[in-house]
Parts: sequence; structure tokens; C-alpha cells
Amino acid sequence: MGLTLILALFIAAVSYILSMRYLKENQRQSALTNIHVLGNSIDAEIHAVMTFSNWICLDSTINNYVQTVEKTYSEDEISGRRLSMSAWNHLNNEFNIVGVRNYVDRVVISTNDGDYFLQTIAGGSALGGPNIPSKILESGFFDSLISSQTFSWHGICKNPMSKNGQPPIIPIIRAIYRSDSSEVLGWVYMDIPVSVVIDSLKSFVFENDDALYLTFSEGISYRYDGKSFVKEALPANLVTYTLPETGWRLSYLPSASALKARMKIYLLLIMLVFTVILFAGIILSFSLHRIITKPVNKLIGRLDQIGLGDFSRDSAIEWPNELGEIGRGINALSQNVSELMDKRLLDEKAKHDLEYQVLQSQINPHFLYNTLGTIKWMATIQGSDGIADMSTALSRLMKSIAKGTESLITLKDEFALLDDYFTIMKYRYGGTIELEYDIEDESLLNNKINRFSLQPIVENSIFHGIEPKGSAGMILIHTYENNGKLCIDVTDNGIGMTPETIRDVLDGKSKSSNEFFKQIGISNVNERIKYTFGEEYGINIKSEVGSFTTTTFVLPLSNKD
Repeated sequence: MGLTLILALFIAAVSYILSMRYLKENQRQSALTNIHVLGNSIDAEIHAVMTFSNWICLDSTINNYVQTVEKTYSEDEISGRRLSMSAWNHLNNEFNIVGVRNYVDRVVISTNDGDYFLQTIAGGSALGGPNIPSKILESGFFDSLISSQTFSWHGICKNPMSKNGQPPIIPIIRAIYRSDSSEVLGWVYMDIPVSVVIDSLKSFVFENDDALYLTFSEGISYRYDGKSFVKEALPANLVTYTLPETGWRLSYLPSASALKARMKIYLLLIMLVFTVILFAGIILSFSLHRIITKPVNKLIGRLDQIGLGDFSRDSAIEWPNELGEIGRGINALSQNVSELMDKRLLDEKAKHDLEYQVLQSQINPHFLYNTLGTIKWMATIQGSDGIADMSTALSRLMKSIAKGTESLITLKDEFALLDDYFTIMKYRYGGTIELEYDIEDESLLNNKINRFSLQPIVENSIFHGIEPKGSAGMILIHTYENNGKLCIDVTDNGIGMTPETIRDVLDGKSKSSNEFFKQIGISNVNERIKYTFGEEYGINIKSEVGSFTTTTFVLPLSNKD
């Protein structure tokens, strides 16, 4: 349920963020499209006026008028009027032909001082009027506009031709230059009624809190309130489009209330999705509880019963699904455990029976020890010292084999067992073999070694080294310390071994032929040492064919006094 709730909240939050981002972007794209259409319409109209203004500045007739009118009037007033009438007709015809009369109320062409000028007015015609140029020259926008080499916009201004400044206009003033130099001959004035721009914006539908702004090239901004323009600074988060010809900027502030209204619809959809996911989670939770939780609890309860010793089969946990497979496995496990426990009880009973039999069989070793003791005393009485020594050695070996339980004994005890074994072998070979000890430090004898480790090595030296040579032999056991480790070298002067034979001996492929110790081989001794003390310890064999064989024990140095 918690996971479902978190998932639902996450999806709702992400959906809300993405929806808000989408609506804002969609609103801005829609606004940008609208102001593109409006801006292009306004731009086309103003561009027509700008083109007409350029034509006036470059026209030869107009240029000739402003250049010669003052001189012509001073020489002959009639000739001056003819020049003015000709220039006016030329201007008025072009004014009507190009169609800018729909966007411009008044066009004034004047000399620099304003003494001579031409004027055409949309909806009527007039050659002149009192104080027209002087009113333009005295306006607050004339100086800044006439000094600009390109089109410059002073924003929305009061109409200089009326006392109250109404209707407001957007003025254009351009200098008229001599055609063959940069001398200023006069200027042209055109006023664009603000109503021209307002008429283009009437198709724009406003919301309660949105706004449309018009910014001119000099950074002067106006807000359009649906009826007129009000000078106002630009707010943030505007969608702006720059008119390509005029350089004006049309900006739109999207409506926050409209965005909220659209977002309410998306919020309802998000809440619907959130509710669906939450209910789906609830249904899924109950389903999982019925399909998984209850069966799992039963399986856990069954395991607890098995832990308490109840190994009976429970068919109630063997459902026809995957959990039922687990239940069948648990039942099979409990049955196997029950069978293993029954088998263990039988094995324990058999073990007790064998222990009893072993106790009974101990009579035979005791009988053998007593018999060997009798043989020893009889041999002593009769003066057969060899028989007495062999009987004594064999008796001690048998006791060590039958009663010894320790896997590790001191090196001193191991040498004693080896002496008993060698005594028997010495008499067997008629005294042709000798065993000597070279102990560098007596304290080394207190170190531990695996029981019956040296006997298989000495046995191998006798049977595979000295005996095949056919002559007397010597076995030397050298005990010393090397690099903090106990080393024991067993060296014989037998026939030696090849590298292949050494590998076979260490791998266990070559077995002892001695029937008394046939279960203990060199490889077995090596493995016991590694198992007891670690892989860094064990047996190494060095041999030279026809000369010697040295078997080296490497053991941990644990008891040096």
C-alpha cells in the first residue's frame, strides 16, 4: 500500500509538473503565433509608409522643389506658384496611387527654415496653411528624429497640428538631401494616426489579466488596454516578437487566470489517475494478501512445526501453484528428515553394538601381549637375546597400535616407536642395516609430529632403497632447525630413485609392500602433515640414482625450550 501510494503521488507530481510546463509552453506558442500575425499586419502597413517616405526623399521633382523654390519665388512669384503646384500635384498623385493615405493623415514637405512647404492631407487637399512647418519645428520630437540617418521612432506623440494634441500620432521625419552631395535641402513630415495600429489590434481578444505591449526602437513602451495605448514599463515573462521592417517589438503577457482554468481540467485528470492507481494498489494489496501472504504464513507455520519435531505430512500446503510446489518440497523435506532420524537411530544402535564387540575383541590383544611376554622370558632364560628383543619391540608396537588414540605425539615418542620397528627389521635382515640419529638440539624432540610418520619413510628406505642393492645399508635421521621450521632428513645409501619414481611415491601410486603397515604410505603421511599443519609443510624427496635418497620432513617449530 505504501509503495502504491508513493507511486501514485510520484505519478501525480510528475504529471502536474509536465502538464503545467506543457500548458505554459502551449500558451506561449499560441500567444507568439497571434502576435506574429498582428505584428506582420502592422509591419506591412508601416513599411508602406516608410517606402513612401523614402520615395519623397529620393524623388527628383521633390528634390528640385526644395532646392529651387526660395530662389524661384524671389525672382518671380508666379513662377514660384507654378513650381509649387507642379510639385504638389506630383506628390498628391503618388500619395493617392501607392495607397498610404489609409495609414497617414498628413504629409508635409518643407525647406529647412519652414518658409516654403507642400502639404497633402488624407481626405482632402491643401497647398498650405499658416504656421504648419513652425508647429512641426517646435514639436518635442523634431530634433531627435531629423538627426537620425535611418528611421527613428519617438513613440506615440501629441498631434502638433491641434491644440489639445489629439488625435495622438506616430510621427516620421526624414531629411531631404541634395542628390549630388550630403547637403540637407529640407525635410519631410508624416504623421501616422495611432488609430491605424489600434484598428489592427482590435481582432485581438483579451482575458482578464493578460496584456499587450508595443515598444518602439528607442525603448519607449506602451500597454494596449483594448481601446488606447498607455505608457508603461515592461513586466517580466513576456512573449515578444520584433517586427522585421520597423524594428518595433510587440509583447504579450499571457493570462495567469486562463492558465489556471486550463490547469484545473488537468488537475481533475491527474486526480482521477491518482485515484485509479490508489484503488488498483488497494485491490492488488488484498489480492496479494490472499494469494501470497496467507500461503507464505502457512508455509512459515509448517516450518515452525517441523522445527518443533512434527515431521508429519501436511497436504493443506500443497496448492496448485508455485507456492504449492514449495509446500510439496517442505513435505518431502520433512519426510526425508524423519527417515534420516530413523536411520540415525538405527546407526547409533549398530554403533553401540560394534563398541560392545570391540570391547569383547580386546581380549585377543591382551592374550597376544601376554603370550609375547611369555616368549620373551623363555628366550631370556634360554639366552636367546635376539628373540627377547624382537618380542619386546613387537609387543610395544602392538600396544601402541591397539591403544594409541592421539594423532600428534612428540618427536621423542615417535623416535621410540621407530626404534621398536627398526629392532624387528634389523633382526629380520640379520644386522645388515643400521639406523643412526643426528639431533642438533635436544629441545627439538619436544615438537609434535603425526603418529607413525617416520616408519613409512624408513620402511621405504629399507624395501626400495637398501634391499634391492643386495648389501649392508645405513639410514641416518638428521634433526635440525631451518628458517624457523623443524626439518627431519631421512637419508639412506640405497639405489636411489628417478624423478618419475619420486612423483609416483608422493602421488600415492607406489605403495608399501610391508604387510604390517600397508595402510600407511609416504603420500598418506604427506597429506596428513599438510592437513594438520598447513600447505606450507609436508615432505620433499631428493635422490640420486645408485647413491642415496633423502626424504625431508618440514614441520612447524612449536616447542623449542
